[in-house]
Amino acid sequence: MNQAESNLPLQGLTAIDLTVNVPGPFCSSILSDLGARVIKVEPPNGDPLRPSPAMWASLNRGKQSIALDLKTDGGREVLHRLASKANVVLEGWRPGVAKRLAADYETLIGDSRGLVYCAISGFGQDGPWADRPAHDVDFLALAGYLDAQSQIEGRPWAPPVLISDLASAHYAAIAVLAALVQRASTGRGSYIDLSMADSTLALLAPEVGRVGTDEAAPVDAHEAAGKPNVTFIPHYGVFQCADDRWFSLGIVDEDHFWRRYCKAAGLGDLAGLTYAERVEGGTAITEAVAEAFMTRPATEWESILREADVPAAPVTALADLIDSPQFRARGMFPEIGASRFLAQPFKISGESIRPTRGAPGLGEHADALLAEHGYDAAEVGDLRRSGALGQADPGVAG
Repeated sequence: MNQAESNLPLQGLTAIDLTVNVPGPFCSSILSDLGARVIKVEPPNGDPLRPSPAMWASLNRGKQSIALDLKTDGGREVLHRLASKANVVLEGWRPGVAKRLAADYETLIGDSRGLVYCAISGFGQDGPWADRPAHDVDFLALAGYLDAQSQIEGRPWAPPVLISDLASAHYAAIAVLAALVQRASTGRGSYIDLSMADSTLALLAPEVGRVGTDEAAPVDAHEAAGKPNVTFIPHYGVFQCADDRWFSLGIVDEDHFWRRYCKAAGLGDLAGLTYAERVEGGTAITEAVAEAFMTRPATEWESILREADVPAAPVTALADLIDSPQFRARGMFPEIGASRFLAQPFKISGESIRPTRGAPGLGEHADALLAEHGYDAAEVGDLRRSGALGQADPGVAG
């Protein structure tokens, strides 16, 4: 352990991650970067995301791996021993599965009364949809995100980013950290019931707040199709430039930003309009802004609008992010071996919070973890022969 790792906020805490795919692993990667020891308990054949090695490594860097069959007595016994020394458990099954595997909160708190247990499920542990199957795009549909999008773009689209998965992970991390703070003062653990659908809905709080108000006038999908990608604010959105690149304009209600933009864009006759007048002008304002952007290439607009101190930016390709002077200056792309990862988007006392180790091979740490929790070599052999313990395969480490 280096000096930076020893100073991390969660140093000394252990989290057991029973989850696969994205939401739970992304949550535990945040905890890991903050200094927690994360023991990833995988099914015997590994996390199903492992065949996507780059994505899997990004979500599971810095963790330890053990593969257990929780349908066996031996696998459950190992989990109970791991949990007896853990501070946090994350699970991502449908309601009822954890109990069938003896991996539920009521079972595991017998081993650790101060346990913080976070259950991440699609719709939460109760309600009429509790057992309903769904993935990211379904949560976006049911929570109103795709409808909000259709009012801007003319129709809903499946976004390229797993918004509900990542939002759920962030809310799970917030909840776990809050529960750990509470435990520090009360000594008691907590059971966290986190819904992915609820997490998606929570992102839409400002939009939900407009429902039933004058601001929430619906947009006709046929009228919206083919127009610049803007919100109900006619100068907040994405516009095409003369070189076919796209440019964001982020002016909301600020009259000073609007005046600066108009001066830079040659729209002086519109500069005196107030925010209310601009919203009322709607389509006409949007068309004027769109026509202005089409007079220059994106590189020129970047120079002009930066100089004018206007909130605006060119749409940046993912492949170009690595060369961003801002992100590089912030140290957002640490490299470990041949792999590139992302640091956390904050620093603590001037220290960057970033991964320090790559992702584990399937079951790579099984022997060390079992020895630490009281298993001798003969007992480990018995676990392997019974099928409770998966075979280690360090060759697939990320």
